[in-house]
Amino acid sequence: MRRFWPLLFFVSIFAMAILGINTQLSTGKNQHLKPQRIITLAPSITETVFALDLGDSVVGVTDYCDYPPTASKLPKVGGFINPNFEAILSLQPDLVILLSQHQKVIQQLSQLNIPTLAVDNSTLKGITESIKTIGQATDQTKQSAQLLANIDQKINYIQSKTAHLSKPSVLISMGHSLGGEQLNTVYIAGQNDFYNDLISLAGGQNVYQQTQIKVPSLSVEGILQLNPDIILDIFPEADDHHADLSQVLKQWQKLKFVNAVKHDHIYFIEQNYATIPGPRIFLLLEKIAKFIHPEIDWEDKGS
Repeated sequence: MRRFWPLLFFVSIFAMAILGINTQLSTGKNQHLKPQRIITLAPSITETVFALDLGDSVVGVTDYCDYPPTASKLPKVGGFINPNFEAILSLQPDLVILLSQHQKVIQQLSQLNIPTLAVDNSTLKGITESIKTIGQATDQTKQSAQLLANIDQKINYIQSKTAHLSKPSVLISMGHSLGGEQLNTVYIAGQNDFYNDLISLAGGQNVYQQTQIKVPSLSVEGILQLNPDIILDIFPEADDHHADLSQVLKQWQKLKFVNAVKHDHIYFIEQNYATIPGPRIFLLLEKIAKFIHPEIDWEDKGS
């Protein structure tokens, strides 16, 4: 599941966008009171809530919330798409924090008189805004301000290092078939997601420049035509994907006319935070920057 989490995430987000759903939604009674019993309905929200020192208030999470480790021990309330309303009711939450594309879930919780707070973390701006929004809704504004200051510091440092350098073209693979000798369809980061934002902040440019297709997929011919300088293939959590990365590398290496292959610039990203658009996604920013610009002395922090 973790391997294809970003693909599921973006498909659901853009499906809601097509329907014209309002993504800025907050409902429920007693919103002026600090919530004491919180349920989080996405791994990214769980990470954010814990990062804001609200872990003691979390009473339920989804089946896929496993960070921090404490969260994995909490009662489960179903999946990202199919939450268990009976389980949610039994935990008596005074706030359920969920994603804005959970429109049907929001309506159902409203009918049950359960307050909800929806956030949109499909882009880096959305991620930082969700940190701020959750901080305000839970009376943790000081904690959210400090977390955002730390994020800004990391962004400014990386941008200062890469500002005057060339911008190699980067392809981020979010999912493709495993097994076999040849690559088939590869789902990649487009112009409308947080991976695109990370590439830009890290001193590169997304090799895929079209904006019409929200979740692009490429054939081998399409990859050859785009000819990326760098390929980043996301495979977080070995226990989830069971992939032989040496075999996957051989699949990529068959595209011998692609610049990234010719110059041995194919990298696998295996960190479990790589598909979760929460606070730790900014750790991925630093990792991507080092792949794009290995010529930089990243140990030199400057004055």
